[in-house]
Amino acid sequence: MATWLGLVVAMAALLVSALTAYVAYRHRREDVQTARVTAYFHWNVAFAKVSLGDGQEPVQVGYNLVVWNQGPASALRVGLVIMDTDGRVVDLAGVDEDEFPLDRLDGGGRYPVQFAARDKRYHGVRRYQAKLTWTDGNGRHEHVVPLRKGQTSL
Repeated sequence: MATWLGLVVAMAALLVSALTAYVAYRHRREDVQTARVTAYFHWNVAFAKVSLGDGQEPVQVGYNLVVWNQGPASALRVGLVIMDTDGRVVDLAGVDEDEFPLDRLDGGGRYPVQFAARDKRYHGVRRYQAKLTWTDGNGRHEHVVPLRKGQTSL
């Protein structure tokens, strides 16, 4: 009887060990396949001039919006939509129509965009939201990042 009980305990311990190893493997695999995409404002020391189009005067731009993949895996089909705090889409003059979604943003990769709104009512506005979408080894993701202009640099 004692041998039987010892065998059951040993089998249970083996099962728990195997399950723990499997869970650790899955977590590690998910981490390796994860892209963590975010966005931030980068303050430029020197201003750049950006054309707003339609014969408007160029505006001076002091910020770049940087899309950053902090994860180890590549982010595919990275989409970016800039919105004001009320959720209205803000059209950026420095972004071409077909620029987003980006095909690929590798782990650690950064993609800067000159931040100049075409609509003059946004000139001087400090708060925005960036809606980011991407696909990685764990599926499709969507993330909204609140943004505020300020003298920062990462």
